[in-house]
Amino acid sequence: MTKTSKAYQPLLSSNAKVAIIGGGVAGSTIALRFAELGLDTTLIEKGPSLVNGPPICHLHAGGNLYREICDEQCLTLLQQSIDTVKVYPQSVNIRPTVIALPKTDNGQPEDLLPRLKKLRAKYSELVTQDSRNKVLGEPENYFRFYSRAELDALRELPLAKTAQNDSDWLIAFAQHVDLDSLKFPVLLVQEYGLSAFRFAAIASLAIEELPSCHLQTDSQVVAITQHENTLGWQVSTQASTQALVQHQQSPAVIEQHFDYVINACGFKSGEIDDMVSAKRKRMVEFKAAYVAHWPQCQGLWPEIVFYGERGTPQGMAQLTPYPDGYFQLHGMTQDITLFDQGLVA
Repeated sequence: MTKTSKAYQPLLSSNAKVAIIGGGVAGSTIALRFAELGLDTTLIEKGPSLVNGPPICHLHAGGNLYREICDEQCLTLLQQSIDTVKVYPQSVNIRPTVIALPKTDNGQPEDLLPRLKKLRAKYSELVTQDSRNKVLGEPENYFRFYSRAELDALRELPLAKTAQNDSDWLIAFAQHVDLDSLKFPVLLVQEYGLSAFRFAAIASLAIEELPSCHLQTDSQVVAITQHENTLGWQVSTQASTQALVQHQQSPAVIEQHFDYVINACGFKSGEIDDMVSAKRKRMVEFKAAYVAHWPQCQGLWPEIVFYGERGTPQGMAQLTPYPDGYFQLHGMTQDITLFDQGLVA
């Protein structure tokens, strides 16, 4: 976000008071932007800190993890990912994603090529328009396919400690994955990792520097009422259950008045909608996440995705590397998702 100082002057002159409910990535970003503009902004978060919701691990710079979505959605994700990196550059783990198709999959690697070419062309166009958009490397290197012969050659190389080129990210992959079970070529694409911890730190530090932004953590919204005779809303909050137990407090409701209220509660946004009788149809996808530790892990690891058919025992698998041999494992099979096909309306 924009660096601030004691001499910072707001861009807008307004007496409006804005409440943003939910301190995730969306809510924190909106709050910071409004406060930078000079709007009196209150960010209300039920948890003890910002960005503490479901795990964030991947920058969907092109939507390549999901074959089911359309090209237009992929192009939108590319633009949104570029914007995210520009706002939160320190939150990015710069390493590519490898996408492999098992022989059990009905698709072919070549099926991905038309979409990848569109994404590469769009990225090149965005970089030409504004050099600040070049956050995913050189456009011509946005993706690359690797043949079986190339991976066989890479598996004979020593593990790299630092990546000098994209191929260095595939050495450990080639040495440990059963290549005989895969279709070729294998795809490498510049979809980076994201750190939720860095997101939270960046947002928290930025809010501290903005006098117009007021952060209320451990604060749960229990009611929202629209004023009858004037524009605006009454938002009732109390300390979250966890905070009450921790500090052995009795619940006390605090009434606050705002001109505007923004619902940024992510997959729990329906709870706020219900408070104001704003019924909406929505779909939430749940993808199971686990953490595994491999103490003997060595070398550089990219993010790895094995494609699979949604809602079947051969659903997609995703491995996200972290330091010291830790991996976050995602799955989209019937047995490990919370709802039928991972979806709930």
